[in-house]
Amino acid sequence: MTRENTKGGVLVAMHLLAWALLGFVLVFYQPLSWGVSLPVVFWIKQLLNFGLLVALFYFNARYLVPRYLLNNRILAFILWVVVLVVFMLALSKIVDQQLEIRRHMEHIMPRPRHRGGPKPRHLVDGILLMTTLLVMGVSTSMAVIQRWQADARLRDTVEKQNITSELALLKAQINPHFFFNTLNNIYALSYTNVEESREATLTLSRMMRYLLYETQQDMAPLSREFAFIDDYIELMKLRVQSSSHVQYTRDEPVPDYPIAPMLLLPFIENAFKHGINASQQSEISIQAGLSNEALKLHVENAIFPAQHVPGAESGGIGLANTRRRLNLLYPGKHRLEIQTDERENTYKVDLTIDLA
Repeated sequence: MTRENTKGGVLVAMHLLAWALLGFVLVFYQPLSWGVSLPVVFWIKQLLNFGLLVALFYFNARYLVPRYLLNNRILAFILWVVVLVVFMLALSKIVDQQLEIRRHMEHIMPRPRHRGGPKPRHLVDGILLMTTLLVMGVSTSMAVIQRWQADARLRDTVEKQNITSELALLKAQINPHFFFNTLNNIYALSYTNVEESREATLTLSRMMRYLLYETQQDMAPLSREFAFIDDYIELMKLRVQSSSHVQYTRDEPVPDYPIAPMLLLPFIENAFKHGINASQQSEISIQAGLSNEALKLHVENAIFPAQHVPGAESGGIGLANTRRRLNLLYPGKHRLEIQTDERENTYKVDLTIDLA
């Protein structure tokens, strides 16, 4: 049995139990407490009233509320409710007259001693009026709440589908962006040092293996993500000039917490893109590790005008998409602080992700 079938069965059972309880209170409990034998016509009237209340309940919940109230046709809804209440009271009065309920009851129920004459007839049955209004009120509330819940589930489903699609798109945008820049780096290195370019190609192939097999899942082990960062930094060290210094430290060993892949690279890649200058001394500082089950990444670099690399005009995609991925994957569980100090000409990134 599917979950939907089980939920539907439970809902039907709840309705049956609720009506059984209400029917007992309305039809049986109070009359039986009188301690007298009631005529058959009285029970017929009680059952007819109960059946009409059930019909009004579901007619209101399934038709009136969705068609009028939830479509902001409030006046028409109120008119319908008034008409149905009047119909209920009028039909009950007609049944009383046709079945001669009052005549049968006067032979059974003793007349109060303090009243000299017969009990006066009332134009409106107050008990039936209150019961009908109560049933209509409960019916309206239930229908409105069910619609709200259905709308909330629909919004949640649509949001999850949108997030899944958006994350797939963002990941697809980040990976080509990374390869584009890295292949350009290796291409430039092949002109100056063939042996190092071969090592760089081997490193890149190891990184590609990670991207092909690890990043296809929603999560990857943190140790593999750090190993990927190690390879990337080693690859970039081959390209920087001797006047540039790259300081990289991270925790060892690394617990295998699951983490969304390719979240850290864009910040490090950005540091190499803007923090290295061929004619000036430059320094990049990268620190990664864990503290109280939280991943911490600190990247600091000087700011230099980005040097033109053929075909790299789309280089700003990585950071923007990573911000979006963080907001989608770790809402309320991450903190990203980016500071630009124009006086010291430095750029700092501090990222914290709660992995617990």
